[in-house]
Amino acid sequence: MEGIIIMNEKREDRIARDSSGRFRGAGAYRTDAIAPTTKFTAILEAGKKLRSMLIDAHRVLKASTASESGVPTVIVSASPGAGKSTSQRELQSERVKSDNDDMVAFHVPTLSLAEDAAREATVIGIDAQSIRGRSASRPDGDGMMCAKAKLVSKASHLGISVRDNFCERHDDDGTVRRCAHFENCAYIGQFNSGATHRFMSTTYIGLPDPSGTKYSQRVVDETFWRQLLKVRDIEASTFTSPRTFMSARNVAKHADLLAAAQDVFSALITGRSPLSLPYSAEDYKAFERLEWDAQSLSSDLAPDQDSNWQLKALAKAEANFRQVSGFGAIWSVLSSAKDRCCTKCERLRMFVADGKYIIRVMTKSKLQHSEPMLVLDADADPEIITALGCDVLQHHDLVLAPNATIRQLHDRRMCTSTIRNSKQIRQSWRQIIAKEVLIDRLGQASGVLVGASRKVVKAFFEDAGYQFDGLSSEAASELMLETKLHGAQWLWFGGRALGSNRYESCSSVVVIGREEIPTQTLEDLGVALWGDTGDEELQVIEPDELNNKYMPATEVPYLMADGSSMAVAVPCHPDRRVRKIQLQTREYATRQLIERLRLARSNYSKRVLIGCNIPIPNVPVSKLMSWEELCVDRVEAAVTVGLIENGSVRLTQQGLHDAAPTVFRSLDAVKSYLKRNQTASERLAYYKTLSTGAEKIKTITVQEYQSMQGNGQGKEP
Repeated sequence: MEGIIIMNEKREDRIARDSSGRFRGAGAYRTDAIAPTTKFTAILEAGKKLRSMLIDAHRVLKASTASESGVPTVIVSASPGAGKSTSQRELQSERVKSDNDDMVAFHVPTLSLAEDAAREATVIGIDAQSIRGRSASRPDGDGMMCAKAKLVSKASHLGISVRDNFCERHDDDGTVRRCAHFENCAYIGQFNSGATHRFMSTTYIGLPDPSGTKYSQRVVDETFWRQLLKVRDIEASTFTSPRTFMSARNVAKHADLLAAAQDVFSALITGRSPLSLPYSAEDYKAFERLEWDAQSLSSDLAPDQDSNWQLKALAKAEANFRQVSGFGAIWSVLSSAKDRCCTKCERLRMFVADGKYIIRVMTKSKLQHSEPMLVLDADADPEIITALGCDVLQHHDLVLAPNATIRQLHDRRMCTSTIRNSKQIRQSWRQIIAKEVLIDRLGQASGVLVGASRKVVKAFFEDAGYQFDGLSSEAASELMLETKLHGAQWLWFGGRALGSNRYESCSSVVVIGREEIPTQTLEDLGVALWGDTGDEELQVIEPDELNNKYMPATEVPYLMADGSSMAVAVPCHPDRRVRKIQLQTREYATRQLIERLRLARSNYSKRVLIGCNIPIPNVPVSKLMSWEELCVDRVEAAVTVGLIENGSVRLTQQGLHDAAPTVFRSLDAVKSYLKRNQTASERLAYYKTLSTGAEKIKTITVQEYQSMQGNGQGKEP
């Protein structure tokens, strides 16, 4: 079971052996642990059950009130493709038709999804509107939504309030200061449409509402927790240095602040808790205010200034803002820990990088909104949601079984670095992908999706000759998303793989490797969420002599479709809460990607290949495969590529080279391979028995290849 550290593995029960019976490394094995099971909801019952959950959630949220426990929240964790977003919009439509005038904000991962959802909502009678960000293009294509988009984007990244400093501000003396473009601003104007249901990016969860609208409810579709966490590094030497931007009238306070900064640094460097220093929570709060007061004096921004003046003022503010925000965060963390009577400050950590002492600060932003919130997220974890400031009143769960044959690699982890550093592994994956593409064309002919980390996807495109120099990150992403490579569509883990129906018609998905963030990053995120709460202390992994952190190998069972008890030892963080973050970023990222095919609602069994040995929750595996079993030999690969590109392949040595020069780069390469590989020679001979033409010009066609697969002679890719 998960959470047990492996001490003695049952090597005699392993299936990770090569064709000669030699042990070749860690892989899946039979376990005495009880096989995991999942209570799947029948697809015919799912709609009714989901509707009931959403109605109950609305009832609970309608009766809720904000309290010290946090924002009233109900979570509906329904499988990707269960229809939770559509069902929620349908219920909203029914309420609108019943003269319900609630203002509702819907948050989705991207603007594209917001626009799709708003269109669908409008069709069913909801007064809906999608909200575009300041840097988005205007609906008419005439420039950006905000006339100062680039300027305010820069300010936003610095943490400067855009609304108060660039749009509209009411000063203490009653003066209203507005941007010259305020009256005709497309960004501001969109909030004046009168729409009762607004669809916007999840980014707005962490921002003040630009229109000041008080919503009856917020619906958050998909995950949002990570954007509220911040991990930043401050050079200790800058933290203890004089603030050159601080006003001369604060000389005494400035001296006290620098003395305190030196004391904090000394405590951290000697391994003592800075909370043991003789400063109160109020002292630390005063230091924080002093830092920010200095920043406000230097920023000198106002909405009614012209762009050139604002640019100069912003440049002046930028010179010290990053330092001020970082310094302020240190004091804020210390004051908060003091208020909670903590003895150890988990949110501050000292380390050395490039010969410099660095103070790392891990914080979480407060939710900017207090309206009752419905979270529609298959992966939502109540403990994470609660840590963000939500009061979770209910948690509904609905899991659908995928209509798919799911194969999973069991003896390789396929790390991102391994794949990026090995042209040979990428070549093997290209051959596996080609086989999947050919099988799709012989069957549904509806497309193959390939998923991996973005860096891995980029490596495959670079192998194919694509150049990314000079392209922005967004332009590079669009190129990879819109271009078919090796006959397949490509996608990567993360926000792009959330909520989209773009790939639901595909018959097959191949996932190469997995998303894996470093151990230290996982722990930093855990500290940002739960550090300094005064409750359970987070368990962290001690680094080795080279300062590397290695997670223990932990037995994790597969959910096998046949009910058998199979498991594998994989790295899992020992702290139960950090493990939750690891599940979110690793296992659930894979599940979200394969569910782009909307497996539960497919009217035929789709094909799923998970190219990593990490078990995925609620994903029943039909077959565990070794890397040796999965790889396509070069003769079959050459035939596959030739059939995809030309429809037929001459079954001669020269014909194999001509069909797939990327597989066999020369005629000599074909000869050498066949000479040393008996199995490949036998495969070529078998192809000839199915093919047409004279003996010396034997040719295999797509139809003949399909016949071979039907006879069970084809190797399972």
